[in-house]
Amino acid sequence: MTTDLYRCSFTWPRVEGSIEKQITSQIATSSVPDFVPLEDLLDLDMCLILSGSDVQEACEMRLTIAPLYLPRAVSLVVECPVIECYYGRLNEYHSTYHGELVYTLEDVKVFRFDIRIATDVDALQLKFISSKSEPLCLYGTRLHLIRNTDPMRTMMTMMGGRKIDPLAVQHRLQEADLSEKAENCKRLILGSMLSSEQNIVNNNPQPEASIQLTPTAPSDRADSTDNTSLPSLFGKMEILSDSIQNRNSTPMEIAIKQYIDAKFIALQQMLDNRLAILESHQSAKLDRILALLEEKGKDSTANVQ
Repeated sequence: MTTDLYRCSFTWPRVEGSIEKQITSQIATSSVPDFVPLEDLLDLDMCLILSGSDVQEACEMRLTIAPLYLPRAVSLVVECPVIECYYGRLNEYHSTYHGELVYTLEDVKVFRFDIRIATDVDALQLKFISSKSEPLCLYGTRLHLIRNTDPMRTMMTMMGGRKIDPLAVQHRLQEADLSEKAENCKRLILGSMLSSEQNIVNNNPQPEASIQLTPTAPSDRADSTDNTSLPSLFGKMEILSDSIQNRNSTPMEIAIKQYIDAKFIALQQMLDNRLAILESHQSAKLDRILALLEEKGKDSTANVQ
């Protein structure tokens, strides 16, 4: 499922219900989540039934958050007593939660979970620890979000969050006694990693050097720093759900497009300011030259007389 704020998917196939109706989002101004009443979550219209097999692992809900937002809590009502929570795109284990029993009907037990998220993450996985022979029923899920005040770090993590340094790996393995097959494999992998890293550098030249060649007034430089920095630009962005292009775009693509558009606008303003400064300097020089010529003409006339 793709929305403006998040993506949600499940590892078990859907039997009945709609993923779009099952999960809703709530944007808050405070990092402390305001948990909704039980009746807002226990809704049959939001019910989603998933079914797995003995071969499959436990069902997982996988959430990916748009860079402009951060998750602070997840509230859900589900027929499952235990949930394991994993953070990030590396699926790092965080904690195990035991739900609060809110409803019982014969052998059916319904539990509520209010999972708080104190760490800034862009991805979240919830693993439902339940019997694989029984379908999994989720009644309602509420995702609590806040505005991301530092989206640059999130963007860099999503776009280039590789933690492996190929040079460090090569240094560690240079004294190792590897077989011919292992050596060929090492060369292939490290060569691919270094090539990809070099392509990123080649395709993303740094424009700061060319910009610094032309002196600018201190006021212009300060305005450029305040208005065109990445956190400042992202802080002013809004993801517009009514846009036709946004309906077919991922949250990452929308955020990058808005950032590029804002960067072009800032660049146009900077060029206009530079041209205005050059024009004023040129006009001042011409005025000075005309004044000198006029003064020289008056002196020549006075000498002739």
